[in-house]
Formats: sequence, structure tokens, C-alpha cells
Amino acid sequence: MKQYKITIAVIVLMTFMGTASALVYEDAAPSKEFDINQYSWLVGHWTGDGFGGISDEVWSTPSDGVMMGMYRNIQDGKVSFYEFITLDETGMKIKHFQPDMEAWEEKADFVHFELIEATANKLSFKGLSFELKSKNEMEIALKMKNNGKIETEYFHMKRVTP
Repeated sequence: MKQYKITIAVIVLMTFMGTASALVYEDAAPSKEFDINQYSWLVGHWTGDGFGGISDEVWSTPSDGVMMGMYRNIQDGKVSFYEFITLDETGMKIKHFQPDMEAWEEKADFVHFELIEATANKLSFKGLSFELKSKNEMEIALKMKNNGKIETEYFHMKRVTP
């Protein structure tokens, strides 16, 4: 039952992210030309907290202007959901999956976080940011609307392997 409640909570939060992000940033544009290779610091296996469980994220090396990532959230020793992620000059696109690989979004749909600003150590999107704190530590901040109020979920990640 707890697994079901957590899954429903995450689905509800993800549903409202687009609305929340629109309230947080308005009419912003990337601050400079985007070079995916500048964000190779993301490459590797990261683990940390988030949504009251364990966050596990893996990023591949850039290829053809795109980086690919995978994420899973673990609650009480069981996977609660997965994400398949791409990062390019337009931002971050995420497709969510149940533990049985059933997609949350419709076949052609995904969640898109538009790129707002890219600096050497930080990627800022509408409603989401990734910031390198040290060579092996990063912080992810996800803004979500909850009961009409914007809240931020922080993920404190440590690099497991480069």
C-alpha cells in the first residue's frame, strides 16, 4: 500500500510540474550558446536522496549534441519509477515509467524542461536545475506545485563512478 501511495504522489507531483515551472520562470532565454561538451561533468553514475528514498542516475558521454541519462527512484528497497532522459540545447526531455516499464506519458509525450541558463557548473531549466558542487557532488532542485504552493525537492547526489 505504501508503494502505491508513493507512486501516486510522484505521478501527481509530476503532473503539476509544468504548471509550477511556468510560475517560477517567465520568458527567459538561454544566456549564451549551448555546448553539450561543457556538461561532461554529468557523465557517470550518481546516487543520492530524493522523494524520501534513494535516487540513482547515470549519464552517458555527449554524442551528436545530446547526452542520455537514466534515473530510478527506490523506496523501501523497491523501484518506484524509472526515467529515460535526454539533454540538448533545447533542454531536458524526460519519459517516466512504472517499475513494470509501463509509460506514464502517452506514447509520443514526454516532460520537457526548457533550458533557461547554462553556465560552467550549472544547468537551469524551467522548474529544474543541476548544479555541480564539487568534482563528485551535485545538487538537483525540482520545483513542483503542491496544494497550490510551489515547493522544491532537493536531490543531493554523489558520484559513484566517472
